[in-house]
Amino acid sequence: MHMNILVTGGSGFLGKHLCRVLVSAGHSVLNIDKKPFSEVETIQTDVLDQAKIEQYFAGKDAVFHLASYIEAGESVEQPEKYLQNNVMGTLSVLEAMRKHDVKRFLFSSSAAIYGNPLHTPIKEDERTIPINPYGVTKMAMEGLVSSYVESYGFTGVALRYFNLYGPGEDHVPETHAIPRFIQQINKGEDVTIWGDGSHKRDFVYIDDIVRAHLLALELPQGYHYMNLSGKNATSVIDVIHMLETILGKQANVKHFEFRPGDPLELFADASKAKEVLKWEPQVGLEEGLQKTVEWFRSHTA
Repeated sequence: MHMNILVTGGSGFLGKHLCRVLVSAGHSVLNIDKKPFSEVETIQTDVLDQAKIEQYFAGKDAVFHLASYIEAGESVEQPEKYLQNNVMGTLSVLEAMRKHDVKRFLFSSSAAIYGNPLHTPIKEDERTIPINPYGVTKMAMEGLVSSYVESYGFTGVALRYFNLYGPGEDHVPETHAIPRFIQQINKGEDVTIWGDGSHKRDFVYIDDIVRAHLLALELPQGYHYMNLSGKNATSVIDVIHMLETILGKQANVKHFEFRPGDPLELFADASKAKEVLKWEPQVGLEEGLQKTVEWFRSHTA
């Protein structure tokens, strides 16, 4: 079924992939982002400017809200920036939707809402005690969305991703583990890891995450929240070993002290997404890393 879809943050890593897939599935897509993206119609503005963005919501069937600051470490240094942008930005989008009677809202939540989980793999109803302001913003965003579902009959979908990775990841500076490790090993730079590398994380490939977003468009009225995660937790040091094999180079691993507030194990139970969305990840870590490395090889001099 053809839909008119508005995406916020469509010029980011996930946003670009999502916009392309939505277009190829036959939907009309409008992107609102501070950065340009030549492949879809893009309004370059800030979602916080409600008066400016409001007009673009008329006649839309669904909104994917991806516009967020995403660096947990930076959020500790600059909490106000994170709360203002992520929470008030979400409110601005929800209000624009309410005024134009757009009722379907899907957004990026995060594993960060769980903080240090009591149990792994994490189920959706594990306690949520965030340990950084970024996690707080994601939890507040979930609360805002569920309140609009109750108050105005919205359909709200919170997709809680774990460690998303894949081709096209280009944050500046790059703080995400996999692209950073690829660059460091390639250039022969020190590969910096916190602690002994035994931290286990749940890596999930970009195409799998995008597929879940498309499936989520079909959910019925109500508030839905679910984990999107890989099938296995992998230690950081094992990821580095896999990349050494793919790149054919040895990593100069440099160990730093354990970071406070860095859970040793952070991985999820994604059985709810399997049940509700009929979704499970299809791209294993080795295949995903191979594709990611190929992308970096063709895009860096």
